[in-house]
Amino acid sequence: MTTKHWPDEMVDDLASTVEQTTRNVDMLVGAVNAILERDSQRDEEMRRRDEEMRRRDADFQQYKLENDPRFNTLLEEVKFLIRKLG
Repeated sequence: MTTKHWPDEMVDDLASTVEQTTRNVDMLVGAVNAILERDSQRDEEMRRRDEEMRRRDADFQQYKLENDPRFNTLLEEVKFLIRKLG
């Protein structure tokens, strides 16, 4: 088997290519980490929003429970008065 001798210019080109590739990989890793961080923040924001919606829904259900009987009582009184007048 024979070995090929690389001239200094080829070795320098290879070293330059390796350095550029290393920089590109570092930039890619940074970009991916930034995307992951942004997605993590977005997920947390969505969890907070979902919790707020659940809380509001529970508050509304409680409001309905408290006000439905009052409404029904008033409605029955209005019906009674309409029958009495009619």
